[in-house]
Amino acid sequence: LYGLVYVNHYSANRFNGGGGASLIPGFKVRANVVVPRLVYMTDQQVLGGQLGFYGVLPLVSVKVDAAGASGSHTGLGDIEVAPLIAWHHSPQLHTAAALAVVLPTGDYDKNRMVNTGNHITTLRPVFVASWLDGSLDASTKVTYSINRKNSATDYQSGQYLHADYNLGLRVAPAWQLGLQGYLIHQTTDDKAGGASVGADGFRTRAFALGPALRWQTAPTSPSLEARVLKETGARYHSEGTSLWLKAVFPL
Repeated sequence: LYGLVYVNHYSANRFNGGGGASLIPGFKVRANVVVPRLVYMTDQQVLGGQLGFYGVLPLVSVKVDAAGASGSHTGLGDIEVAPLIAWHHSPQLHTAAALAVVLPTGDYDKNRMVNTGNHITTLRPVFVASWLDGSLDASTKVTYSINRKNSATDYQSGQYLHADYNLGLRVAPAWQLGLQGYLIHQTTDDKAGGASVGADGFRTRAFALGPALRWQTAPTSPSLEARVLKETGARYHSEGTSLWLKAVFPL
């Protein structure tokens, strides 16, 4: 049984349109999120790998200004649960796959400007791969989100790919310096009332990159990580900066 805690501060002062120009005048968003995650790995073997399960429940505080209006809300986000299988192919290569479901448990009101839940169910296949070779750590996590329609608004967000990546180098026995980031790429149109939104489906895209620092004294000991990620190339997405702190510890 493992515990993980993510703490995130996100800020942005622009929301870009499809051409990359600022779309919403006076836009500003500030978000603070605490995300506890529990991971349980069993001794059961499935498809040659180790069976496990995880759950995630975000706690969110958000404030948004846009076009002269302002709103804020603090509450629960949407819970994510999944079974997973982890394979240890060699001392260097490790992979895992999961089938996550995001449930509409977060706070939501269609008449409120800011919500901490999305009021939709999302099916999310997950694939993770890591190559650990001495001082080098190359890792990626790829998810694909398939969103159900929001029954309160008759709006369906499109499907999207989200890929996180890390390239880390051990610079001291307990310290790793890395380059991290993510890519978001929407593959299908947003739809309102069954029709595509706008001429281009309001398809989201964003890329982020930044430095990371990780501390861990041994492979099975607790770890701490910090990273700062700057978004670029945003389309139908806010373009800002994230500060992340992450702790992992066996229970």
